[in-house]
Amino acid sequence: NSPDMIEMSGFICGSVSCVFYLGSRFPQLHKNLQRRCTEGTFFLLFALAMVGNCTCGLSLVLQMPEPKSSRALCFVHHLSWLVGSFGVLFLDIFVS
Repeated sequence: NSPDMIEMSGFICGSVSCVFYLGSRFPQLHKNLQRRCTEGTFFLLFALAMVGNCTCGLSLVLQMPEPKSSRALCFVHHLSWLVGSFGVLFLDIFVS
């Protein structure tokens, strides 16, 4: 139970979460492209998800430490959450 093992476990969980979270949008995108319309899409769900992902991603960016050397390390540690938040935000723009 060393701190490195706990930190690595958190990074792995975040990466797996990122993959599933990004993957959750592709079925809706595929369905919309197949039908060539967005009928049946509940836009309030996507609007609220977009606001949530934007604020979550911004909170991670705004919490970066001041020294530049620590900023790069913090960015790497939070990369999976940043990709998950901003990546899904980007996909939600295409869905809507």
